[in-house]
Amino acid sequence: MKKVMISDEADTPINPASTIDELLRMQIEEGNLMHLKKKRIVYHEGKSATSIFYVLKGKVKTSKWNEDGKELITGLYHEGDFIGFQALMEGGRYRETAEVIEEAELVFISRDDLSFLFQYNTAFLLDIVRILTRNIADKQEQMLRMAYSSLRKKVGEALLFTYHKYNPNGEEEFSLNISRCNLAAIAGVAKESLIRTLSDLRDEHIIQIQDGKIIIYDIQKLERIIYHDDIRSGNE
Repeated sequence: MKKVMISDEADTPINPASTIDELLRMQIEEGNLMHLKKKRIVYHEGKSATSIFYVLKGKVKTSKWNEDGKELITGLYHEGDFIGFQALMEGGRYRETAEVIEEAELVFISRDDLSFLFQYNTAFLLDIVRILTRNIADKQEQMLRMAYSSLRKKVGEALLFTYHKYNPNGEEEFSLNISRCNLAAIAGVAKESLIRTLSDLRDEHIIQIQDGKIIIYDIQKLERIIYHDDIRSGNE
């Protein structure tokens, strides 16, 4: 990113990008834009963190793998999201692998550019800290759900999380176009267990499945699975 120097008595450099939107525009103008197909890796777990990425278009997931080869999806990202923040802020290595799950365009911003912005633009730094704090809180909540929820609640939470993530406007007929493997990895359950639970939810008229896509038919019943007693027990 170009560093603009405006000389005053102290020859203090100032940041030409005063907002995130301005920064993104400058990065695109300088060619810091990636076009990635589905299943392409943005960065690998353990790799030195040199940049953060802004999702301009498409969808990306971050995930980790345990010793048994089981994948856990730690985050879903789409247009308007940043990824790779925490590792870069800590000056270490990426703790997750980021993979494209729907053809994407990503703007990448280097550690040097961010350091320059942080040094001369306090407001920008606060914006970044707010985003980072929100990301950490979301992951902590996901870990707690995985540790203490029943199978039905885990699947229900994964459905609701994906629904809200990719349907921020709350469209009634919105369908979840996500693979069963990815949905199971979000819920932290085996794929076979996920499929059985989805069949149960379909039989209970909570969801519909059309051409492999999941439509949440009764959002209130799904929320009751998560936040209240199991609806099959008669607590309606």
